Amino acid sequence: MDFSLSEEQLMLKDSVTKFMAANYSPEQRGEIIKKAGGAGHWASFAELGWLTVPFSEAAGGFGGNIVDTCVLMEEFGKVLVVEPYWSSIVLAGQLLARSSNAELSQALLPAIMAGESQASFAWLEAQGEFNLSHVSSTAQQDGDDFILNGEKQLVLNAAADFILLPARSSGSVNGEQGISLFKIDARHPALAREEVSLMDGQRAVNIRFNDLRVPASDMLTAEGEAYSLIADVVEEALIALCAEAVGAMEYLYKATAEYANTRKQFGTAIGKFQALQHRMVDMFMATELCRSLLIRAQCSVLDDSSDRQKDIAALKSMVGKYGRKVAEEAVQLHGGMGVSNEMPIGHYLKRLMMIDSYFGNAATQRRNFCELSYA
Repeated sequence: MDFSLSEEQLMLKDSVTKFMAANYSPEQRGEIIKKAGGAGHWASFAELGWLTVPFSEAAGGFGGNIVDTCVLMEEFGKVLVVEPYWSSIVLAGQLLARSSNAELSQALLPAIMAGESQASFAWLEAQGEFNLSHVSSTAQQDGDDFILNGEKQLVLNAAADFILLPARSSGSVNGEQGISLFKIDARHPALAREEVSLMDGQRAVNIRFNDLRVPASDMLTAEGEAYSLIADVVEEALIALCAEAVGAMEYLYKATAEYANTRKQFGTAIGKFQALQHRMVDMFMATELCRSLLIRAQCSVLDDSSDRQKDIAALKSMVGKYGRKVAEEAVQLHGGMGVSNEMPIGHYLKRLMMIDSYFGNAATQRRNFCELSYA
């Protein structure tokens, strides 16, 4: 079977590679992180059409599929892009695009694809244990409005203009039924915000909302029926996130091999020492294993396979396990400077650790895989 990229996908990959080579050195990335709001190259992303890639042609987008999105994300991973593409476009954007509220979707998507507006998805709660159906935040109907109460943690993209927020209008705290999804203004007066800096350079926000009134017209699905939409979008978003991790892993083993061939010890390049060669081969093999699982997960989505959930769990588990292993090997082979802020290697380790934590770490995904395989 041929897994080669199409001509259009190769052109997309090439355009991202060239842009990042000219505009995303480690020093330039550091400057983006320092800037308030972290807008960075967001306007350029819009001009190049990258913000439209996952959206259908009917919605005004490029009409790309999961492979097209992963082409972008993998290139982003090679340079540790900090702009909120994953949180605003792949997560929140796709929740909007696939919602049953066509009027709301049509009102918000054009500004998102034009780079004029950013969004985020607030899913994580205390005691949630990475369970998507764990929603203790409440939504009580009051006439044509809903009154929301609760809190969410580590909502990515602190600069978002609006937040998509799941709240429970009925059912038990861990039940899949009864979850509704609302669009709320990120600066709503009833929203208490606490911004936090994550170790990978991203900025997130913890939010609390008391008696936050939201009109029913800002609900993305029928009342209590948002879980299936959230689950489907998160599954594909995890594949895209793992593509970013594979890109980061590829950078790490290539950068380590290059360093080993120039760093000399006892008058000889350390890359000629067989023990270190074996470790670098292990880094390469781990990366290719994760790439193979990435392709398998993409195929499962494209074919609507019954193994889709299992394939995604396997991918996320192995990326969590081997992503960290590759990064730690890179740090060790670079010596003490591998964890210094002046060297990019340590920043890749931090990013891969954060990727592992999103929507369930390696251990959680391994447990999910076993349950899906042997239940």
